[in-house]
Amino acid sequence: MEGPSGITTVFSPLESLPNELLDSILDFIVNHDHSVNAISCVNRFDYTPLSRLSQCSRCLYRRIGPVLYGTQDARNIALRYGCKKGNLKTIRKTVSQGARAGTVLMRVPQNTYAINRGYSVEFREILSLHFTLKARKLDAFKLLLELGAGVGPHDCTNKELRESQLKVFGQKLSHPRNVKFLEAIIEASKPTPDFSDSIDSPPQSYVIARALLFPDIVGWGSPQLLKKLLDNGAEINHAVLCKTNLGKELLPPLSAAALRGDSQIFHLLVARGAKVTVDSSEIKPHAKYVQMPSIMAARFMAKHHDTSTLQACVDAGVDINRPCHVDPDPGHPEAKHVCTTPLLTYLDSIESWDIPATARASTGLRPIDGVNYLIYTLGAKVQSPVMRLFKQRYSNRDQELHDRTFAGVPSPVELLLVKWGIESLEKPEFFSLIEFLIKHGGVGSDPARVLVRFEGQNKPSSGVDVEGLWQRFLTLLEPQLLELSQASKNALLRRVIVDKVGMRRRVAHPSNWVKVCAIGRASIDAIIRAGADINDISPPDMRTPLHEAVSWFIHTDCLTEESMHDHEATYSCPHTEEMAKTFGNFLSFLVSCGADPLKEDTNQYREEKTVFDTLLSPMKAGRIKFVGGTTERGLMHLVAKIRGTTEVTEYTGERKPYNTRFWLGGFRSRNWWPRDECSVVTEADT
Repeated sequence: MEGPSGITTVFSPLESLPNELLDSILDFIVNHDHSVNAISCVNRFDYTPLSRLSQCSRCLYRRIGPVLYGTQDARNIALRYGCKKGNLKTIRKTVSQGARAGTVLMRVPQNTYAINRGYSVEFREILSLHFTLKARKLDAFKLLLELGAGVGPHDCTNKELRESQLKVFGQKLSHPRNVKFLEAIIEASKPTPDFSDSIDSPPQSYVIARALLFPDIVGWGSPQLLKKLLDNGAEINHAVLCKTNLGKELLPPLSAAALRGDSQIFHLLVARGAKVTVDSSEIKPHAKYVQMPSIMAARFMAKHHDTSTLQACVDAGVDINRPCHVDPDPGHPEAKHVCTTPLLTYLDSIESWDIPATARASTGLRPIDGVNYLIYTLGAKVQSPVMRLFKQRYSNRDQELHDRTFAGVPSPVELLLVKWGIESLEKPEFFSLIEFLIKHGGVGSDPARVLVRFEGQNKPSSGVDVEGLWQRFLTLLEPQLLELSQASKNALLRRVIVDKVGMRRRVAHPSNWVKVCAIGRASIDAIIRAGADINDISPPDMRTPLHEAVSWFIHTDCLTEESMHDHEATYSCPHTEEMAKTFGNFLSFLVSCGADPLKEDTNQYREEKTVFDTLLSPMKAGRIKFVGGTTERGLMHLVAKIRGTTEVTEYTGERKPYNTRFWLGGFRSRNWWPRDECSVVTEADT
């Protein structure tokens, strides 16, 4: 057909069909759709071919339009398609035809059982804003806001579903890559939703702002964005789990600002009412601990050599010596978090001791300079706070040993040595800081923790003189040891000797037997040189440290698998032989230091008056199953080592019959356990 202008216009044959016939064809196509997914068992019509057909001409668009948007199901499919693809025209058309802009229906995934039995498919209301955010269609997101999409009851009728989606929606909006979507939410002029299930009727921006992870946004947001969020009701003191370089930590917004190191944002939050100190209710032990702003500022200072944020905390009224919490957590003993202070956090956050000259010139803040700043400028205390030990419901000496040696708050010197190792003492920067801390009381009031905890000796393959470095450390510690009273020196020596014996596999060391190597012996020598009496028997102990150490070895373990294995006389047990050798060498070392094995126990209620009485008590009490067996030979070897002889004699004294259910202190001996194999852990294995 030729038009008035001479242009030939081609009409589709469908356009010439009567309306009744075309409607019948469309109805047949819809009700007999061959694109049905047979697996889903749901007859869902695919409107895509009709949509493409409607775009062929205006006539077909007018005639097919009522089919495309005539039902709620068709409108939902069209809206979901427009949100997913970012098709603004489809979104406008769908909403104009009566679709709700706030939600789209999504099919809930069905299991195989439901599919095979033809159960009806369930649909769930999904917030269209959330759906578009996930598809990252910013223009469609803004258009939905203009069309009235939100998070109110009219958008999602299911209250529980709406709250769960709002929570996830707020988490996604808090990510820095979605800042454009967040700004669009703030700038949108969405009216107040009608929350019929709530007494108050909060504005739209307030509802979304309260769902945001505001501390997360503080970590990356601009001051202008944060001001807008605060104006719209963002929670200024609510702590949430945030991702940091140490994992997920519970941070309030001000702590997130301190970790970011932006003083402008820090002062902005303080001016808006952020708490510079965490309430006592938030300091109490929980599964997750709230990190205070001063702790995060100290971490930032160690990493970026910048003191401005920590100074801002102090200027705002933060107590620089207040720990994050002061009690252990009996409900969660496996929690890794320990009580800490800004000074300890700074020391723990030091990343390197090899600072290039260029970096030192630009920052001017070495680790020792940072400690000087904390102590002299901010008034930080060098000594760590004392945390009470957690009392067990029953008497457990191993647990008590573990708690007094490893639990509680570490001293600054202990923290550095644990993290970096004794080998780091050869680094000038590290050694200078250790020396500075020791002079200012950095070992704390309990030097036994450091002297008991660290052990070892030179290894040929390492090339580091660990023993020499430890001697240098003990030289630094000598003035503090000399200042102790005589009673304190004696108590310190006793604790180091006894606790060194108590260090076994389930407490600290990976070895199955007692090993006091060169470092431990050097520590004992240093205390003796400082004037401690190795034969002290003052109350309440009433026996020498040598006698108490032997008593713990004999009685606490009941000669079970942690001590000596009991086999027949013809059997050679490498474990028992190695145990007797290593423990015997330590006992002979104590004797060489002046320990007297013949000095008697002054407690009138104890029958074992000397060390020898304690070593021979298992045979006398009938605790040894095999006469002349491996355990008995090992004990007689210890007797010979203490006497200073190489000849191991047989026991010929009094002996009670063996009792298979020997009880001691409420715990039954386990030396009757069968042992098919015995192995020895070598030094290389440890």
